[in-house]
Amino acid sequence: MPEQNESGHRLAGRLYATMRVLKSLTEPSGPKPVGDEELEGQDSPCKRIRALELDLFKDLVATVQNGRHAKAVGELFRAIPALVPKQRVALEKNLGKQPLAEFNAGYRAQLADLKEAFPELVE
Repeated sequence: MPEQNESGHRLAGRLYATMRVLKSLTEPSGPKPVGDEELEGQDSPCKRIRALELDLFKDLVATVQNGRHAKAVGELFRAIPALVPKQRVALEKNLGKQPLAEFNAGYRAQLADLKEAFPELVE
């Protein structure tokens, strides 16, 4: 999970990875996040998260009620507070070259951590 000294952009990448895994839990027939995926584009992490169109309560409650991945959902929810960057600009500002590299590093690191904990959720 996240280290104390990670940049806001790296944490934003971790947060986005966690939200992508949550989204994939609600759509079992959809694609799973891929651990070595490289994200491109300069839009903001906040826009990327919004684009997931994840209704956490409706979709995830239905997932858990159907008996799918209840433990994983609980662990992912517990992880979220530590992944929110302290500087709002890390979520709202469009990503330049260096921030995008940090975002991708955080994204891949989070997916690697999640794959280790829950191998069935990440390809």
